[in-house]
Amino acid sequence: MTTYGASETSGGCVYDGVPFDTVHAEVLDGELQLTGPMLAEGYLGDDERTAAVFTERDGRRWYRTGDAATIEDGRVRVSGRLDDVVVSGGEKVPLGAVERVVRELPGQDGAVVTRRASGEWGEVPVVVTERAVPLEVVRARVGDALGRAARPAVVLVVDRMPMLPSGKPDRRAVRALADPDA
Repeated sequence: MTTYGASETSGGCVYDGVPFDTVHAEVLDGELQLTGPMLAEGYLGDDERTAAVFTERDGRRWYRTGDAATIEDGRVRVSGRLDDVVVSGGEKVPLGAVERVVRELPGQDGAVVTRRASGEWGEVPVVVTERAVPLEVVRARVGDALGRAARPAVVLVVDRMPMLPSGKPDRRAVRALADPDA
């Protein structure tokens, strides 16, 4: 079973793409928004962040998830984070989609895709991995799946992937490795 939720929604509130009966989901400007009795009141001592993330619309209080999604036949499908999109050569590139394609390559199930500034393209995807993989192989696979603009500019091999205590990749540390000037 696939679940979706956040601390702001008291954990999982969408199961296998279907929101609980008391949960309403909508996509506004590509962003998944949720409303229902499970919403947090806000962020303790952070009124500015609370106002940015929790909004009033149609007489309801909504949580702006920051996730890109679609809803088809009542099923929510999250495709990644909105803040995880780079504009490369004038085209939007979802880094999560690039990462999914890279992770399908043999030995790359732990690879992380991040961004790097580029004077020529604006920003470019960068693969950070513990196992070497030829850049040409990565660029060909990603280009075939997602188009030319999504092709990573670099494969950066690290001895050890920076991790959070939760066991997830530390994406801030990974980005600092890929783009030290950011």
